Amino acid sequence: MPRRRLDARALSHRLGLPFLFFCLVTWALAGWAGSRRAGPDLAAFAARAWPGATARPEGGGVLSAHRGGALLGYVATGSAPGYSGPVTLAVAASADGRLRGLALVEYRDTPELLPRVRALLAPLLGRSAAAPLRPGSDYQAVTGATASSAALARAVEEAGREIAARLPDAAAEGRGPRFGAPEVALLALAAVAAAAQNRRRIGARARRRLRAAVLAASLALLGLLFAAPWTIAFPLRLATGVLPPLAANLYWYLLLAVVLLTFSRAGRSPYCPWLCPFGAAQDLLGSATGALRRRPPAALLFLWVKRLLLWLAVLLGLLHRAPGAASYEPFATLFRLEGSGFQIAALAVVLALALAVRRPFCAWLCPVDAIEQPLRRLRRALGRLAGRPAPARRDRRPLLPVLAAPPAPAPATLARLRARLLVAAGLLGALLLLAHLGARLAHLSRGEQEGLAARTFVRLDA
Repeated sequence: MPRRRLDARALSHRLGLPFLFFCLVTWALAGWAGSRRAGPDLAAFAARAWPGATARPEGGGVLSAHRGGALLGYVATGSAPGYSGPVTLAVAASADGRLRGLALVEYRDTPELLPRVRALLAPLLGRSAAAPLRPGSDYQAVTGATASSAALARAVEEAGREIAARLPDAAAEGRGPRFGAPEVALLALAAVAAAAQNRRRIGARARRRLRAAVLAASLALLGLLFAAPWTIAFPLRLATGVLPPLAANLYWYLLLAVVLLTFSRAGRSPYCPWLCPFGAAQDLLGSATGALRRRPPAALLFLWVKRLLLWLAVLLGLLHRAPGAASYEPFATLFRLEGSGFQIAALAVVLALALAVRRPFCAWLCPVDAIEQPLRRLRRALGRLAGRPAPARRDRRPLLPVLAAPPAPAPATLARLRARLLVAAGLLGALLLLAHLGARLAHLSRGEQEGLAARTFVRLDA
C-alpha cells in the first residue's frame, strides 16, 4: 500500500492566508492598545520652557504656548533609536523658529550617556528648529556613545520638523521638499531597474550585466554614500498614524512608492533583486567565493522564520509606538556603523554565510521579502482582473500526495553536514535578531523615568 506523507510546502502555502489574517488582526489590536498609551506630559515641559504660559493642543501631539493671548512658540517630541534603545526628547521652539528648551522625557538607551545629556543639548539652543544637525560641527558626540549621541540629534531634528511645519514660511528654514542627490539617485536607479525588468527586447545576458551595474551603483550610493536602504521603520511609522513631513522625508516617500508601485509582469518589485544595497553587499562577498551559485538550504523553514520575525517586530512597534525600535535589520549596522551588540553579531553571521550561499539574509531573515510575497500575489490578482495573462507557474503537489516513486537517494554525509551547519548558523542569526527585539522590548516596558525631564532640561535664557 503506498505511503502517505504531509507535503510541507503545500501546507505552508495553505497556511499563508490564515497567517496573514492573524497578523492583520493582532497588529490592529496592538495599534489600538498603543494608541491608548499615555504619552509624556508636554504641558509641564511647556510651563518650564515659558513660565506662566498656557499650553494648547494643536493636533499631531504638538502644543502651542500662549501668554496674554500672544503666541510664544510650540512644543513637540521627537524619538530616535539609540545604541540599545529609543530616546524621546521634548523640544520647545519660539515663534520665530529658534530652539528655546530641550529635555529628555523618555530614555531607554545607554545609561552612561545620561549624565552628559545636558552638555550635549545646551549648544543646540538658539538654532533653527528646521536646520539639520551635523556631527562634529553642530554637536559633539560623546566618545564611546556615538550612536546614542546621534540619536539625541535625530530626535531633536524630528521634533524640530514637526514644529517647523507650523511656522510661517519665513521662520521655517528649509521647509520645502529637498530634492537632492539621494532622490535623484534613487529615481534613476529605479527607472533603469523597472525598464530592464519589463523590456522583453533585452536579452538575458544584457539583463544580468545591467542588474550587476545597478546593484553596484546602489551599494555605492544608497548604501555607502547616503546610508539609506529600505527598512520597516518608515512604513511602520505610517501605520501608527503619523505622517512624517514631506519636506524632510521626501526620499522615504519616494522609496515607499518604488517598493509598492513599480513591479514586473510577474508582480515582483525591483527593489530586492535590483536596488537593495545590502543584497548587493552580499552578492559582492558571494562572487568572491562562488557562493552565488549555491542556494541557501531549508528555504521553507526560514520562510516562516522571517514571517514570524516580521510579525513580532511590527507588533512591538505598534504596541509601543516606537517604529524605529522595531526595525531589526542590520542595514544601519553595516552602512552607518551603529546598532546593538546583537545586531553586530547578527551582521557578522550574515556576512560569513554570504561567503557560503547566495544572499542568506534575503532568503532567510529579510522582512522586506516577507512583505513583498503577499504584495506579489495581490499584484498578480489585480493583473488578472485587468486582463493580463498570469505568469507561468509550476504545478503544486497535493496536500497529501501518494508516494508511488521510491525516495531519492540520501545526500552525501559531508554535504548533509554542511547543510545542517548552514541552517544552524542561519537560526543563530535569527535568534540574535530576536534577542535584539527582546532587549528593546525590555527597555520599552520600563516606562517613563521619574524626574527625567527635570534632570535634563536646558533653556535658552536659563
